[in-house]
Amino acid sequence: MENTLALTVAHKANRLAWAKRMVVTPKEGWERTVFSDEKKFNLDGTDGLQSFDMTCGGRQERRSGGRMRLYWLAAGVAEYIYTVSEFLLPYAHFNYGTDFIFQQDNASIHTSREIMAFFEEQEVSVMDWPARSPNLNPIENLWTIMARKVYPNDRQYSNVGELTTAISAAWSSIEQATLVMLMSQCLDAALK
Repeated sequence: MENTLALTVAHKANRLAWAKRMVVTPKEGWERTVFSDEKKFNLDGTDGLQSFDMTCGGRQERRSGGRMRLYWLAAGVAEYIYTVSEFLLPYAHFNYGTDFIFQQDNASIHTSREIMAFFEEQEVSVMDWPARSPNLNPIENLWTIMARKVYPNDRQYSNVGELTTAISAAWSSIEQATLVMLMSQCLDAALK
């Protein structure tokens, strides 16, 4: 995903400084990092009109036009705190105990005083993330790999159940080595 806003000299300097800090992070540090992002999967292929958003949790709702969506991030602070409390924290605690780092982008809701106070209260370490840097998130590139697996030969799906099954199968087929490679590519991009 390309940045839609130009990077200033300060943005570039912050990205480089971040990458230099991250390069020296031991492998174990990356293994306990929970990256976050969202992705929309369409029934009709990558550019179809009917869509189904699949991420880490949320609720399924019917919208105008017959769309089915599963939301991960909500519009307000209270909804975001609820989503993190009900989905992210149980997942992270089950897999890492309390020893994990959470990565989120710099959307204003994610960096609001209320959200940051909530993370501090919950003793969640939040990764410092450089502004305007979605391409440094390995999940961004993982979505491309996932889309190729979910939509081979421009595959389309007739219902949400089929699509969900394909997404789950694609996710399960991703090897750990791929994730490590994606993180390395992101750091290389920031260092250039």
